[in-house]
Amino acid sequence: MISRIIYAILRRTFNLYVSLFDGKKFKTDKNYNLSSINKCFTDRKSNINNPIIFERVSSSYNKAKLAQADSSKVYQVGNEWVPIYKKYMSEIMNALNANDTVALEAIYNNFMREKCSTGLTGIGGFERMTSNYFSGTISLKNARIYMKDVIHRFNIWSAEFGDNNDLDALKGPLIGNPYGHYIEDEFIEGGSHYNHYYASKIRLLQEDSSHSKVLELGGGYGNMAYYLMRDSDNTTYIDFDLPENFALTAFYLLSAFPDKNIALYGEIDLEKDNLDSYDAILMPNFEIDKMHNNSVDLVFNSYSLAEMSNETIKNYIAIFNRVSKKYIFHLNHTKYSSMSADHFPINMDKFELVSRSPAKWNMAINFAMDEFEFLYQVKK
Repeated sequence: MISRIIYAILRRTFNLYVSLFDGKKFKTDKNYNLSSINKCFTDRKSNINNPIIFERVSSSYNKAKLAQADSSKVYQVGNEWVPIYKKYMSEIMNALNANDTVALEAIYNNFMREKCSTGLTGIGGFERMTSNYFSGTISLKNARIYMKDVIHRFNIWSAEFGDNNDLDALKGPLIGNPYGHYIEDEFIEGGSHYNHYYASKIRLLQEDSSHSKVLELGGGYGNMAYYLMRDSDNTTYIDFDLPENFALTAFYLLSAFPDKNIALYGEIDLEKDNLDSYDAILMPNFEIDKMHNNSVDLVFNSYSLAEMSNETIKNYIAIFNRVSKKYIFHLNHTKYSSMSADHFPINMDKFELVSRSPAKWNMAINFAMDEFEFLYQVKK
């Protein structure tokens, strides 16, 4: 009896969340059910089989790993990424190290559902996504959690950009077997609301520049960069990340933009080459030391600073202070981090805080939200 009551409550709650789509461009009806949720996770494995891409990625990765061994402690794997590396990264690292294009093709074309995306995608990690959503059997409870999160994220995006963007703005390249949801029968990749939102914010900050350079620390798998590069013809995107992560970003962006000029580590000299001639430059984290003073217009970071030690945070913030000539824009934790984002040592002689606002993206499934967006601008 109790289990039936609980099931009825979950069913009613689930239907309530689904009904919230009405009037928000979500096409729903009273028959929306678990089969609709399963459709969100249909197999969409991509078919990128360009050997040049895999050879460039693995070659750049191996050069980076050699150099990483001699780099400073602050550029080694640390804090929250240590257990991820130990448990999830061996397969992709072995494939990259051996330049095994067959293995790389199989993993990267499915990366959204592979171990190598741990920490970059999903609700609660690889195991939870695999057992709760990729298995083909999604419980009512997990369906409710997923739909609640999706609706919440879409509403944040819609409140900011919905009146000025049609749904095509959210569409991605469908690389790596993405999952997502449907709006008006259109498939929208998971994470698109968040990444398009910040790409648009960055683009608006740069709209008066004839050409701008945007530096991101920790670009994930490259989805924010995708929207920024897709919608900006006058921007050079520069990403610094751990070698395994920038390799994934390289696969993603090289596949999404075969005609754009994208440079990888080992193919460009950050200190000597004209960076403006590239659409994107993808580097291991330790190369950030080579960036010149006041050489980029905006520095962006999303959450990864909060995953680092105090020493590493201070190192990167010092670099942000040095290389940015206009903006530092980041969102990070203010409580659940080795250092609160409120205490990041931004150079307040050079910058002033323009805004500090809640980043509400995770509030649907985490009410103990401690995440804020910070925008600093160079003093005039």
